[in-house]
Amino acid sequence: MDISTRDEGEWLLVQPAGEIDIATADAVESHLAENRDTILDLTQVTFMDSTGLRTIVGAHNRLKEANHRLRIVIPDGPVERIIAITGLTGALDTVGTLEDAISSV
Repeated sequence: MDISTRDEGEWLLVQPAGEIDIATADAVESHLAENRDTILDLTQVTFMDSTGLRTIVGAHNRLKEANHRLRIVIPDGPVERIIAITGLTGALDTVGTLEDAISSV
């Protein structure tokens, strides 16, 4: 798994690539540890298991509690399906493209 980060205005942009599972979730979580508004771009994520879901929900809850936001880019595909199946689509701040996430910050 590769994870890149960069500032996007006042927001932190986190872009993992590969699989988010039990072996890689801790690395993703460490990149989401900053207390600031964050865009998590899952465009290059090919697979995510329940550990990845826990990581995202945990980061969402922690940032919300600290009065920050987690906006998640989830294009159509396997990751979008697992988010939808679990009913998290309405609970998380999701958009379909990185352009949508950036234009709405």
